[in-house]
Amino acid sequence: MNFEKQQEELISLCKKLLEDGLVNTVIGFQEGCELGMSLPCIIDNSGDTSKLVWNNRCVPNLSSYLLGRKGKIAIVAKPCDGRAVVNLIKENQLKRDDIYIIGLVCDGMLSDKEQHLPACRDCRQSTPPVYDALVGDTNEEKKKQIETKQTKDESLERFISEINKCILCYSCRQSCYGCYCKTCFMDRGQPSWQPAAPDTGAKMLYHLGRTMHLAGRCVECGACENACASGVDIRYLIRGVTDFIEELYEYRAGMDIETESAMLTFDTEDREVGFLGGMDSAGGEADV
Repeated sequence: MNFEKQQEELISLCKKLLEDGLVNTVIGFQEGCELGMSLPCIIDNSGDTSKLVWNNRCVPNLSSYLLGRKGKIAIVAKPCDGRAVVNLIKENQLKRDDIYIIGLVCDGMLSDKEQHLPACRDCRQSTPPVYDALVGDTNEEKKKQIETKQTKDESLERFISEINKCILCYSCRQSCYGCYCKTCFMDRGQPSWQPAAPDTGAKMLYHLGRTMHLAGRCVECGACENACASGVDIRYLIRGVTDFIEELYEYRAGMDIETESAMLTFDTEDREVGFLGGMDSAGGEADV
């Protein structure tokens, strides 16, 4: 992928948008710290657009930086960022007319070890599904999702193994575009969801609760996993719910502004299926 060419096109586009008054602000990436990760950059002057960068270390999901801002805003959006923006619009957190989406064709971001991040290895989307301008070659080959099958015993063992690494620091929540509630249920005083020394049960409550809150909303950006200092791979759990909803309702979050969110609709013909199996709408055994 020609990042240099994309960066030149991106800077030129953002400069013109600001000069012509089509947007008031541009949210993108700038050079990062010594670790090499590019950092969020907020620009409201066309003379500062030269700060913008586009490379294989533009890891952060920028969509949350749109929340609470006034005026017309342009955002530099990888496919996962773009999907997050679409979902925030559908959840009435943003107005479509206020957002100018600059889509970037992306073949995945790298870690500091020069390997594709786990979420990028699983990603199936190389182009944002919704955009106002697109930067990059649309002929880039889409990656295929990696599917893994586990027995219930193996799944439980893996879950407990990952949970035991967790220290309940909430970095995954803070980095997630979808966790925008002003007060999380885990932070409320009554009842006390978080004991002084969180045990396995408390950590399971948090992660399972958060997984269900993200059901049909996760855009598979991997921000939770990237932010975790303890190396907890809990993203696989949310990915399992995401795949389950796609299989059941043919719905993936953030792919289309017009499509109603799967978990906000009800149809009497919907199959009544649980994660551990159950009956479908016809009364037969569910195939899960």
